[in-house]
Amino acid sequence: MRGRITSWVAVVAIAVLAALTLVPAAPAEIEGPCQATIAGRNVAALDTGARGEPIVVAEDARVPVSMSSARPITRLKVELEFGGVAWTVHDAPTEGTSWARVVNVADYSKYGVGLYKVVGRSEGQGFTCAGAALVEVEGSPLRTPAGIAALAAATVGTIGLLSLLFRRRASGAAPFVGAFFGLLLGAGVGLLLQQLAVVYPTLIVALIALGGGLALGVAIGIRGQRSGPRY
Repeated sequence: MRGRITSWVAVVAIAVLAALTLVPAAPAEIEGPCQATIAGRNVAALDTGARGEPIVVAEDARVPVSMSSARPITRLKVELEFGGVAWTVHDAPTEGTSWARVVNVADYSKYGVGLYKVVGRSEGQGFTCAGAALVEVEGSPLRTPAGIAALAAATVGTIGLLSLLFRRRASGAAPFVGAFFGLLLGAGVGLLLQQLAVVYPTLIVALIALGGGLALGVAIGIRGQRSGPRY
């Protein structure tokens, strides 16, 4: 019985990982009457999907981001995006028909490495522009808080689910306990894949990782609740 259950859990886990890597690629990202480059590469030729080709940079690199337009640009913003959530690293007025700024990777790589999206946005009179590209920050995940947290979450989630799966007594709260540990496992696996530069966590990928972990945890809790002996 235990061998069959373990095999079933392994099949579900592999299916979740496969779903993360099979998310369709996104089209190249450049919006508006502008041209944009990141680290010297034209972002119009790149896509920012989960399996898009990233621009590889060292963890201590200084990455130039530029944008140009035929009309004057009045404001520029540079953002980093992760799992559908963006935060601003530069936002200020500007003049002329082009701008260029440098993103200091070391300011962010101390928290985590792997895949991120860099987004440049510009505004002018009557128009807006946006360009984006994936950037892979090289480095060891186990030397950053994000990498350590991802490994810890995946480990705790796995141990919790295995404990629930093989415990001799499953209470009525087992599905809820399983959901908690499943979410930990899904979050940890998704973050590890990002830190290892395997998959960029788009919003869809993040939902797949969390949803897959949640479904796995609830299924294990229900199975243990039904099959476990009662005392």
